[in-house]
Amino acid sequence: MAYLLLTWLLYPVLLLLQGRRRTQPQRILLIQTAKIGDMLCATPVLRALRQAFPAARITVMHAPVTAPIIEGLPEVDARLPVQSAGWKGLRGKLALARRVRSGRHDLAVVLSPSLPVLLALVWAGVPIRWSLLPTRVGRTFRWISPLLADSEPHRHGELVLDTTARLLGRHDIVLRYVKTMAESPQGELLCDALGLPASPRCVGLAISSANKLKELGEDKLVSLILGLRQRTASPIVLVGGPEDRPVADAIVARLPSVPGLVNSAGTFRLDELPALMRRCKLFIGVDSGLTYMADTFNVPLVSVVGPTDPREQRPMGPQVRFVIKRLPCYPCAFVFNAPYGCHTGTRACIATVSAEDILREADALEVKW
Repeated sequence: MAYLLLTWLLYPVLLLLQGRRRTQPQRILLIQTAKIGDMLCATPVLRALRQAFPAARITVMHAPVTAPIIEGLPEVDARLPVQSAGWKGLRGKLALARRVRSGRHDLAVVLSPSLPVLLALVWAGVPIRWSLLPTRVGRTFRWISPLLADSEPHRHGELVLDTTARLLGRHDIVLRYVKTMAESPQGELLCDALGLPASPRCVGLAISSANKLKELGEDKLVSLILGLRQRTASPIVLVGGPEDRPVADAIVARLPSVPGLVNSAGTFRLDELPALMRRCKLFIGVDSGLTYMADTFNVPLVSVVGPTDPREQRPMGPQVRFVIKRLPCYPCAFVFNAPYGCHTGTRACIATVSAEDILREADALEVKW
Protein backbone atom coordinates (compact mmCIF):
# COMPACT_ATOMS: atom_id res chain seq x y z
CA MET A 1 0.00 0.00 0.00
CA ALA A 2 2.92 2.36 0.64
CA TYR A 3 3.90 2.21 -3.05
CA LEU A 4 0.33 2.98 -4.07
CA LEU A 5 0.09 5.96 -1.74
CA LEU A 6 3.40 7.25 -3.07
CA THR A 7 2.15 6.81 -6.64
CA TRP A 8 -1.01 8.78 -5.97
CA LEU A 9 0.97 11.57 -4.29
CA LEU A 10 3.38 11.81 -7.23
CA TYR A 11 0.76 11.24 -9.93
CA PRO A 12 0.69 14.90 -11.13
CA VAL A 13 4.45 14.70 -11.70
CA LEU A 14 4.12 11.32 -13.40
CA LEU A 15 1.53 12.79 -15.75
CA LEU A 16 4.02 15.43 -16.82
CA LEU A 17 6.56 12.72 -17.60
CA GLN A 18 3.99 10.75 -19.58
CA GLY A 19 4.25 10.74 -23.35
CA ARG A 20 1.54 12.12 -25.57
CA ARG A 21 -1.33 9.84 -26.49
CA ARG A 22 -1.23 9.04 -30.18
CA THR A 23 -4.37 8.34 -32.16
CA GLN A 24 -2.75 5.07 -33.31
CA PRO A 25 -0.30 3.29 -30.97
CA GLN A 26 3.16 2.96 -32.45
CA ARG A 27 4.83 0.97 -29.66
CA ILE A 28 2.76 -1.68 -27.89
CA LEU A 29 3.75 -3.69 -24.84
CA LEU A 30 1.88 -6.95 -24.22
CA ILE A 31 2.45 -8.31 -20.72
CA GLN A 32 2.06 -12.04 -20.03
CA THR A 33 4.50 -13.18 -17.35
CA ALA A 34 2.87 -16.51 -16.49
CA LYS A 35 3.95 -19.96 -17.68
CA ILE A 36 3.73 -21.94 -20.92
CA GLY A 37 -0.01 -22.59 -21.14
CA ASP A 38 -0.86 -18.97 -20.39
CA MET A 39 1.57 -17.71 -23.03
CA LEU A 40 0.08 -20.03 -25.63
CA CYS A 41 -3.34 -18.65 -24.74
CA ALA A 42 -1.91 -15.13 -25.18
CA THR A 43 -0.91 -15.71 -28.80
CA PRO A 44 -4.42 -14.96 -30.13
CA VAL A 45 -4.09 -11.54 -28.46
CA LEU A 46 -0.79 -10.96 -30.26
CA ARG A 47 -2.43 -11.73 -33.58
CA ALA A 48 -5.38 -9.43 -32.79
CA LEU A 49 -3.06 -6.54 -31.90
CA ARG A 50 -1.03 -7.05 -35.08
CA GLN A 51 -4.16 -7.03 -37.21
CA ALA A 52 -5.49 -3.92 -35.48
CA PHE A 53 -2.17 -2.04 -35.56
CA PRO A 54 -0.14 -3.46 -38.48
CA ALA A 55 2.50 -0.71 -38.37
CA ALA A 56 3.08 -0.82 -34.61
CA ARG A 57 6.15 -2.28 -32.91
CA ILE A 58 4.97 -5.00 -30.52
CA THR A 59 7.07 -6.03 -27.52
CA VAL A 60 6.17 -8.90 -25.20
CA MET A 61 7.09 -8.87 -21.51
CA HIS A 62 7.34 -12.52 -20.52
CA ALA A 63 8.87 -15.10 -18.21
CA PRO A 64 12.18 -16.43 -19.63
CA VAL A 65 10.82 -19.99 -19.88
CA THR A 66 8.27 -18.93 -22.51
CA ALA A 67 10.79 -17.28 -24.86
CA PRO A 68 10.87 -20.19 -27.37
CA ILE A 69 7.09 -19.93 -27.83
CA ILE A 70 7.22 -16.39 -29.22
CA GLU A 71 10.74 -16.06 -30.67
CA GLY A 72 10.41 -15.47 -34.39
CA LEU A 73 6.63 -15.03 -34.47
CA PRO A 74 5.74 -12.36 -37.06
CA GLU A 75 3.55 -10.62 -34.47
CA VAL A 76 6.50 -10.08 -32.11
CA ASP A 77 9.11 -7.39 -32.82
CA ALA A 78 10.91 -7.51 -29.46
CA ARG A 79 10.93 -9.38 -26.17
CA LEU A 80 11.35 -8.18 -22.60
CA PRO A 81 12.12 -11.22 -20.39
CA VAL A 82 11.55 -10.58 -16.68
CA GLN A 83 11.78 -12.55 -13.44
CA SER A 84 9.12 -11.68 -10.88
CA ALA A 85 11.62 -12.34 -8.10
CA GLY A 86 13.44 -9.20 -9.24
CA TRP A 87 10.46 -6.95 -8.49
CA LYS A 88 10.86 -7.08 -4.71
CA GLY A 89 11.36 -3.84 -2.84
CA LEU A 90 11.52 -0.30 -4.16
CA ARG A 91 14.77 -0.92 -6.02
CA GLY A 92 13.31 -3.86 -7.94
CA LYS A 93 10.16 -1.97 -8.88
CA LEU A 94 12.14 1.06 -10.03
CA ALA A 95 14.38 -1.19 -12.13
CA LEU A 96 11.31 -2.70 -13.79
CA ALA A 97 9.90 0.76 -14.47
CA ARG A 98 13.19 1.83 -16.07
CA ARG A 99 13.16 -1.19 -18.36
CA VAL A 100 9.60 -0.43 -19.41
CA ARG A 101 10.36 3.26 -19.93
CA SER A 102 13.31 2.45 -22.20
CA GLY A 103 10.88 0.98 -24.74
CA ARG A 104 8.93 4.26 -25.02
CA HIS A 105 5.67 2.31 -25.26
CA ASP A 106 2.45 4.25 -25.80
CA LEU A 107 0.07 1.32 -25.15
CA ALA A 108 0.38 -1.53 -22.64
CA VAL A 109 -2.01 -4.50 -22.56
CA VAL A 110 -1.72 -6.49 -19.33
CA LEU A 111 -2.88 -10.12 -19.31
CA SER A 112 -1.16 -11.09 -16.03
CA PRO A 113 -1.97 -8.24 -13.65
CA SER A 114 0.12 -7.65 -10.56
CA LEU A 115 0.82 -4.58 -8.46
CA PRO A 116 4.52 -4.32 -9.46
CA VAL A 117 3.67 -4.49 -13.17
CA LEU A 118 0.87 -1.94 -13.01
CA LEU A 119 2.98 0.42 -10.88
CA ALA A 120 5.84 0.07 -13.37
CA LEU A 121 3.56 1.16 -16.22
CA VAL A 122 2.47 4.26 -14.32
CA TRP A 123 5.99 5.12 -13.15
CA ALA A 124 7.36 4.55 -16.68
CA GLY A 125 4.85 7.00 -18.12
CA VAL A 126 3.11 4.60 -20.52
CA PRO A 127 0.16 6.81 -21.51
CA ILE A 128 -2.43 4.12 -22.38
CA ARG A 129 -2.75 1.25 -19.92
CA TRP A 130 -5.29 -1.55 -20.41
CA SER A 131 -5.44 -4.47 -17.99
CA LEU A 132 -7.39 -7.52 -17.02
CA LEU A 133 -8.17 -7.59 -13.31
CA PRO A 134 -8.40 -10.63 -11.01
CA THR A 135 -11.74 -12.23 -10.28
CA ARG A 136 -11.70 -10.92 -6.73
CA VAL A 137 -10.54 -7.33 -6.87
CA GLY A 138 -9.09 -6.48 -3.46
CA ARG A 139 -8.20 -3.12 -1.98
CA THR A 140 -4.87 -2.93 -3.82
CA PHE A 141 -6.42 -3.32 -7.27
CA ARG A 142 -9.31 -1.01 -6.39
CA TRP A 143 -6.76 1.71 -5.60
CA ILE A 144 -4.77 1.25 -8.77
CA SER A 145 -7.69 0.74 -11.19
CA PRO A 146 -8.38 4.50 -11.57
CA LEU A 147 -4.83 4.88 -12.89
CA LEU A 148 -5.65 2.60 -15.83
CA ALA A 149 -7.13 3.86 -19.08
CA ASP A 150 -9.33 0.75 -19.24
CA SER A 151 -9.70 -2.48 -17.29
CA GLU A 152 -11.87 -5.57 -17.26
CA PRO A 153 -12.42 -7.74 -14.17
CA HIS A 154 -12.49 -11.45 -14.80
CA ARG A 155 -15.78 -13.10 -13.87
CA HIS A 156 -15.95 -16.32 -11.89
CA GLY A 157 -16.37 -19.32 -14.17
CA GLU A 158 -15.69 -17.36 -17.35
CA LEU A 159 -13.14 -18.13 -20.04
CA VAL A 160 -10.27 -15.67 -19.66
CA LEU A 161 -10.21 -15.17 -23.42
CA ASP A 162 -13.82 -13.98 -23.16
CA THR A 163 -12.74 -11.41 -20.56
CA THR A 164 -9.91 -10.32 -22.86
CA ALA A 165 -12.28 -10.12 -25.83
CA ARG A 166 -14.53 -7.70 -23.92
CA LEU A 167 -11.57 -5.48 -23.06
CA LEU A 168 -10.22 -5.41 -26.61
CA GLY A 169 -13.67 -5.22 -28.18
CA ARG A 170 -14.31 -1.84 -26.57
CA HIS A 171 -11.43 -0.60 -28.73
CA ASP A 172 -12.66 -2.28 -31.93
CA ILE A 173 -10.05 -5.05 -31.72
CA VAL A 174 -11.40 -8.46 -32.74
CA LEU A 175 -10.06 -11.49 -30.86
CA ARG A 176 -10.17 -14.91 -32.50
CA TYR A 177 -9.39 -17.88 -30.28
CA VAL A 178 -6.69 -19.56 -32.39
CA LYS A 179 -3.34 -20.27 -30.72
CA THR A 180 0.04 -20.38 -32.44
CA MET A 181 3.71 -20.63 -31.51
CA ALA A 182 7.20 -20.50 -32.98
CA GLU A 183 8.58 -23.70 -34.52
CA SER A 184 12.13 -24.90 -35.07
CA PRO A 185 12.95 -27.26 -37.99
CA GLN A 186 15.30 -29.08 -35.63
CA GLY A 187 12.23 -30.76 -34.13
CA GLU A 188 11.70 -32.90 -37.22
CA LEU A 189 15.30 -34.14 -37.06
CA LEU A 190 14.90 -35.06 -33.38
CA CYS A 191 11.69 -37.00 -34.12
CA ASP A 192 13.46 -38.91 -36.87
CA ALA A 193 16.39 -39.66 -34.56
CA LEU A 194 13.95 -41.16 -32.02
CA GLY A 195 12.49 -43.35 -34.76
CA LEU A 196 9.01 -41.81 -34.55
CA PRO A 197 6.76 -42.33 -37.58
CA ALA A 198 6.18 -39.27 -39.74
CA SER A 199 2.40 -39.72 -39.83
CA PRO A 200 0.35 -39.03 -36.66
CA ARG A 201 0.60 -42.49 -35.12
CA CYS A 202 2.24 -41.82 -31.74
CA VAL A 203 0.63 -41.46 -28.32
CA GLY A 204 2.12 -38.58 -26.34
CA LEU A 205 2.10 -38.72 -22.55
CA ALA A 206 3.08 -35.69 -20.45
CA ILE A 207 4.79 -37.03 -17.36
CA SER A 208 4.88 -33.94 -15.17
CA SER A 209 3.67 -30.38 -14.56
CA ALA A 210 5.31 -27.14 -13.47
CA ASN A 211 2.78 -27.12 -10.62
CA LYS A 212 3.50 -30.32 -8.70
CA LEU A 213 0.00 -30.17 -7.22
CA LYS A 214 -1.26 -31.54 -10.56
CA GLU A 215 1.20 -34.41 -11.12
CA LEU A 216 -0.19 -37.89 -11.80
CA GLY A 217 2.79 -39.65 -10.25
CA GLU A 218 4.99 -42.52 -11.38
CA ASP A 219 2.70 -45.41 -10.36
CA LYS A 220 -0.31 -43.99 -12.18
CA LEU A 221 1.74 -43.28 -15.29
CA VAL A 222 3.00 -46.87 -15.33
CA SER A 223 -0.58 -48.17 -15.10
CA LEU A 224 -1.65 -45.79 -17.84
CA ILE A 225 1.15 -46.96 -20.16
CA LEU A 226 0.21 -50.61 -19.61
CA GLY A 227 -3.41 -49.79 -20.42
CA LEU A 228 -2.40 -47.92 -23.56
CA ARG A 229 -0.19 -50.78 -24.71
CA GLN A 230 -3.18 -53.14 -24.48
CA ARG A 231 -5.00 -50.86 -26.93
CA THR A 232 -2.30 -49.95 -29.44
CA ALA A 233 1.05 -51.00 -30.85
CA SER A 234 1.89 -47.37 -31.67
CA PRO A 235 4.91 -45.70 -30.03
CA ILE A 236 4.13 -44.24 -26.60
CA VAL A 237 6.28 -41.14 -26.11
CA LEU A 238 7.08 -39.80 -22.64
CA VAL A 239 7.19 -36.01 -22.94
CA GLY A 240 8.75 -33.59 -20.46
CA GLY A 241 11.61 -31.23 -19.78
CA PRO A 242 15.14 -31.97 -18.55
CA GLU A 243 13.90 -31.83 -14.94
CA ASP A 244 11.51 -34.71 -15.73
CA ARG A 245 14.20 -37.05 -17.00
CA PRO A 246 14.68 -38.93 -13.69
CA VAL A 247 10.96 -39.77 -13.53
CA ALA A 248 10.94 -40.81 -17.19
CA ASP A 249 14.02 -43.00 -16.67
CA ALA A 250 12.40 -44.64 -13.64
CA ILE A 251 9.23 -45.41 -15.66
CA VAL A 252 11.23 -46.96 -18.49
CA ALA A 253 13.22 -49.03 -15.98
CA ARG A 254 9.97 -50.40 -14.53
CA LEU A 255 8.65 -51.38 -17.97
CA PRO A 256 11.58 -53.13 -19.71
CA SER A 257 9.30 -55.55 -21.55
CA VAL A 258 6.95 -52.88 -22.97
CA PRO A 259 7.84 -52.39 -26.64
CA GLY A 260 7.72 -49.01 -28.35
CA LEU A 261 8.10 -46.92 -25.17
CA VAL A 262 10.09 -43.83 -26.15
CA ASN A 263 11.67 -41.56 -23.54
CA SER A 264 11.91 -38.04 -25.01
CA ALA A 265 12.08 -36.14 -21.69
CA GLY A 266 14.66 -33.38 -21.97
CA THR A 267 15.22 -34.00 -25.69
CA PHE A 268 13.12 -31.19 -27.17
CA ARG A 269 13.16 -27.44 -26.70
CA LEU A 270 9.71 -25.88 -26.57
CA ASP A 271 9.94 -24.68 -30.18
CA GLU A 272 10.98 -28.18 -31.27
CA LEU A 273 7.96 -29.89 -29.67
CA PRO A 274 5.47 -28.93 -32.43
CA ALA A 275 7.13 -31.54 -34.66
CA LEU A 276 6.42 -34.19 -32.03
CA MET A 277 2.84 -32.99 -31.51
CA ARG A 278 2.12 -33.33 -35.21
CA ARG A 279 3.19 -36.98 -35.04
CA CYS A 280 0.71 -37.74 -32.23
CA LYS A 281 -2.72 -39.24 -32.82
CA LEU A 282 -3.48 -38.83 -29.09
CA PHE A 283 -2.01 -36.81 -26.25
CA ILE A 284 -2.66 -37.26 -22.53
CA GLY A 285 -1.64 -34.79 -19.85
CA VAL A 286 -2.70 -32.80 -16.84
CA ASP A 287 -3.71 -29.14 -17.10
CA SER A 288 -0.26 -27.86 -18.01
CA GLY A 289 1.72 -26.23 -20.80
CA LEU A 290 2.33 -29.43 -22.80
CA THR A 291 -1.40 -30.14 -22.92
CA TYR A 292 -2.07 -26.63 -24.24
CA MET A 293 0.67 -27.14 -26.81
CA ALA A 294 -0.98 -30.33 -28.07
CA ASP A 295 -4.23 -28.39 -28.29
CA THR A 296 -2.47 -25.66 -30.30
CA PHE A 297 -1.92 -28.27 -33.02
CA ASN A 298 -5.40 -29.80 -32.71
CA VAL A 299 -4.15 -33.15 -31.41
CA PRO A 300 -6.97 -35.28 -29.94
CA LEU A 301 -6.28 -35.15 -26.24
CA VAL A 302 -7.35 -36.08 -22.74
CA SER A 303 -6.79 -33.39 -20.10
CA VAL A 304 -6.76 -34.42 -16.44
CA VAL A 305 -8.12 -31.24 -14.90
CA GLY A 306 -7.08 -31.81 -11.28
CA PRO A 307 -7.76 -28.73 -9.12
CA THR A 308 -8.35 -26.28 -12.01
CA ASP A 309 -11.59 -24.89 -13.40
CA PRO A 310 -11.72 -25.54 -17.18
CA ARG A 311 -14.41 -22.91 -17.56
CA GLU A 312 -11.64 -20.33 -17.06
CA GLN A 313 -8.93 -21.76 -19.31
CA ARG A 314 -8.92 -25.03 -21.20
CA PRO A 315 -7.92 -26.80 -24.40
CA MET A 316 -10.46 -25.81 -27.04
CA GLY A 317 -9.64 -28.12 -29.94
CA PRO A 318 -12.22 -30.19 -31.82
CA GLN A 319 -11.37 -33.45 -29.98
CA VAL A 320 -10.82 -32.86 -26.27
CA ARG A 321 -12.00 -34.91 -23.30
CA PHE A 322 -11.67 -33.90 -19.66
CA VAL A 323 -11.19 -36.01 -16.53
CA ILE A 324 -12.75 -34.11 -13.62
CA LYS A 325 -13.31 -35.25 -10.03
CA ARG A 326 -16.04 -32.99 -8.65
CA LEU A 327 -15.14 -33.14 -4.98
CA PRO A 328 -16.45 -30.76 -2.27
CA CYS A 329 -13.14 -28.86 -2.41
CA TYR A 330 -13.11 -28.61 -6.21
CA PRO A 331 -12.08 -26.33 -7.86
CA CYS A 332 -9.40 -24.59 -5.84
CA ALA A 333 -6.97 -23.42 -8.56
CA PHE A 334 -7.83 -20.47 -10.75
CA VAL A 335 -6.11 -18.45 -13.46
CA PHE A 336 -5.37 -15.51 -11.17
CA ASN A 337 -5.05 -17.56 -7.99
CA ALA A 338 -3.17 -20.82 -8.45
CA PRO A 339 -2.10 -22.61 -5.24
CA TYR A 340 0.99 -24.81 -5.28
CA GLY A 341 -0.07 -26.95 -2.34
CA CYS A 342 -3.25 -28.86 -1.45
CA HIS A 343 -5.21 -27.21 1.36
CA THR A 344 -6.71 -30.57 2.38
CA GLY A 345 -3.34 -32.33 2.22
CA THR A 346 -4.77 -35.17 0.12
CA ARG A 347 -4.53 -34.04 -3.52
CA ALA A 348 -7.79 -35.98 -3.87
CA CYS A 349 -8.68 -34.36 -7.22
CA ILE A 350 -5.61 -36.10 -8.68
CA ALA A 351 -5.17 -39.04 -6.28
CA THR A 352 -8.69 -40.39 -6.93
CA VAL A 353 -8.21 -40.29 -10.71
CA SER A 354 -7.39 -43.80 -11.94
CA ALA A 355 -5.67 -44.91 -15.11
CA GLU A 356 -9.02 -46.45 -16.08
CA ASP A 357 -10.71 -43.02 -15.79
CA ILE A 358 -8.19 -41.58 -18.23
CA LEU A 359 -8.35 -44.52 -20.63
CA ARG A 360 -12.14 -44.34 -20.68
CA GLU A 361 -11.95 -40.76 -21.95
CA ALA A 362 -9.28 -41.74 -24.48
CA ASP A 363 -11.58 -44.50 -25.77
CA ALA A 364 -14.38 -41.96 -26.12
CA LEU A 365 -12.26 -39.96 -28.57
CA GLU A 366 -12.50 -42.92 -30.96
CA VAL A 367 -8.93 -42.56 -32.16
CA LYS A 368 -7.71 -45.27 -34.50
CA TRP A 369 -5.76 -47.35 -32.02
